[in-house]
Formats: sequence, structure tokens, C-alpha cells
Amino acid sequence: MKKEASLNELQAMQEAIAYETLPDIHWIYGDDLCDCTFQRIGDWTNPYLGQTLRVRLCCIWAELRKMFPQFVQVIPASFDSNRNQWVVGTLPWDSEEIDMPLPIWYRQIAEQTGRSLASVREEYSKRTEERPKKLRPGTGKSRPPPTEDEILKARREQLLAAGYNV
Repeated sequence: MKKEASLNELQAMQEAIAYETLPDIHWIYGDDLCDCTFQRIGDWTNPYLGQTLRVRLCCIWAELRKMFPQFVQVIPASFDSNRNQWVVGTLPWDSEEIDMPLPIWYRQIAEQTGRSLASVREEYSKRTEERPKKLRPGTGKSRPPPTEDEILKARREQLLAAGYNV
């Protein structure tokens, strides 16, 4: 005769299965576990379902770029949305709060030198004392912050470009 498992037995079996399949590495933004320029991790969890969905969106985007190049733009400049203008080139680290994170430093060097990320990571992982340090408070940013007029002008231009009558 077949015996039904009790609720406690079922929970114990679920936990045993989960512990065998739980990831050893917890993906987080900036973990440098892939070579994507823009590391992005999607992370959704629901304790009432007992599940988490974690996605390396950056790697998926890289594959989508290969499949659909007409729908992905890779632009050799950063966009300053507060001034509605492109900024060409890399900016120096100007945080007053933290030293430049290693993954960003490696990618900045690769961008500036044209070297592969793998070769930069290999060389500079032994030279981490060289990475840009946080600035002393009040020493200034690489660019002055936008004025309120610049921000309002940029927002107006963006709305006009999107077809809004402002």
C-alpha cells in the first residue's frame, strides 16, 4: 500500500532538491563574470512561489545584437541627457564616494587602448593599486554639473524630438 508523504516530508524533499541546484555564485551588477561592456543583471524573486529568476541581460543583449544588428545601436559616445548632447571619449573617474570599481576600470582601459578586455584584466589585476581613487570632497568633478536652464532646455528638446508640442 502506497503511503502519502506528509507536508513536512514534502518540504524536506523540496529543500534537498533546491540545495543541490542552488547556484554557487550569486550574480550581481559589476561582478565581472562576463566580458560585456554594460553588465546588467535582472533579478526577480517571489518568496511565495519559492523561486528566483536571475538573468544576465547583458549577455542576452549581446546575442540579440548578433541576431538583429538593425535593432541595436552601439554608439562611440556617451549621451548627457541633462544637456541633450553626445560626449565623445572617456571621462576621468570623479567620484567622491568610492574608488573606481575594477570591472569599470578594466573596461575603460580596454576602450582607451583598443586592447581586449581579457588582456587588460590579466595585466591590470596585478596592478589594482593604480586604479583611480575617489576624489577628496570638494576637489571638483571632471565636468561642472548642468545648470537648471541646461536641464530644462534639454528636456524641451527631447520632448520636441518625440513629437510633443511644448
